[in-house]
Amino acid sequence: MSEKIRKERLNSPQYRELLGKKLLGKRIELNYSRLDISIMTTIPENTINSIEKGITTNIDYYVEYGKAVKYPLQTLLDFKIPLKPKNDLPKERKEAVKLTAKVREHIVNTDFLSDGKMVADIKEQLLKLKLIPKDLRSEEISGVMRNLKDDGLITTGEKVGRKVVYFKG
Repeated sequence: MSEKIRKERLNSPQYRELLGKKLLGKRIELNYSRLDISIMTTIPENTINSIEKGITTNIDYYVEYGKAVKYPLQTLLDFKIPLKPKNDLPKERKEAVKLTAKVREHIVNTDFLSDGKMVADIKEQLLKLKLIPKDLRSEEISGVMRNLKDDGLITTGEKVGRKVVYFKG
């Protein structure tokens, strides 16, 4: 079999794209960032991005990603592969996941961002709702907001000085 025919036979982008979208959806549902998946799987963040777009052709990456987000790929169930990532998230990343969940539920999934808000406004709202400790650093909220923007769940507008203004996606 010629190399060209073999490559064409092995090229099934529609399956990879569908699987990548499903994994991306599961990651977002669990409030994980690409960094979190990278930590749990040892797959580089840029490869995580390629998996989510269906570009990566190595099935092992999809399997490891699926295990990390506990996405029951049929082949994983057939082979009785445990749905557990290679590495557990460190405590600080688990806290970031919890913060992401709070921001999504009480900030992103409400009308709070409809007229645009900065991190200070978001922090003030989360404090008002008694969802975060007073000593939580604004940088932690900024990191969550950057990840949510990267995932297309929120957008940004013009900056006010050096401050980013976030809007509902």
